[in-house]
Amino acid sequence: MADYILQEATLALPDVFKDRTMNLFTLNDNGASEFTFVVSRASAKKDENIQAVAARILREMEITVPQFQLHLSRPVTIDGEPAIELYYQFKSDGALIFQRQTVVLLNEQPTGKKIVCYIGTCPDEFSDYYQRQYQEIIQSIKFHRERETEPEQMLQADDQRIFFALDTETKHLSAFEGIQALYQHLPLQRAREGAFLLYAQDGQALKIAPVPGSQPVRYALWTLPEAGGHNLGQQLSICRTFAGVAGLDSAEDVRRFLAQSRDGVKHG
Repeated sequence: MADYILQEATLALPDVFKDRTMNLFTLNDNGASEFTFVVSRASAKKDENIQAVAARILREMEITVPQFQLHLSRPVTIDGEPAIELYYQFKSDGALIFQRQTVVLLNEQPTGKKIVCYIGTCPDEFSDYYQRQYQEIIQSIKFHRERETEPEQMLQADDQRIFFALDTETKHLSAFEGIQALYQHLPLQRAREGAFLLYAQDGQALKIAPVPGSQPVRYALWTLPEAGGHNLGQQLSICRTFAGVAGLDSAEDVRRFLAQSRDGVKHG
């Protein structure tokens, strides 16, 4: 379950929800503004880097934006994170628009990576006055970082516990008896792209990642830091179908099983 801190409140959403939120800041209450600042968000594939994301954004704008012209593309940093700054112009309803966009790629457990774009827009001219304002905003950004936790650990290949895989597209929850059963049935490419949320028998979130030093590259399940509260029990409300292990055929069955597993760990 992801906690979202808004200006007015905090809300919790199951991890399968995709963050497509946008923040718009203007200088005027009504009508056109000579400068606007927008923060937009989108999902990225786990194997994408910031250069690939920026190149994809540029390709999309070249196709969809009228009279697009790129003036600048350069690497920068935001609060220590690598980013790409873009400066370009285009036409909108006959008017010339200038934009500066700084793109950063952030890790987002347990679903993969998130693209965050900081976009400053000026009609007619992006003057030094607004350039200073834009850069001051960018330099003020401080990302939320999780506190230090126990290091991630790779699960053993002979682990016989129950494992779960939640398909984020179909909302189908599969249960597997033993880690090898999961490996045999999980589509690796989709799993690497973040299409599945993976969980251990007690409901704790897991991730799939390369085995260090393996040639050719092999993948395994790894533990995740407990910070963030990601747990299968908090995702059951969005599960539509269940399969894989007898007796785990509904949200109620799985919730009861998770509670019993956690109690067993506490008293074991």
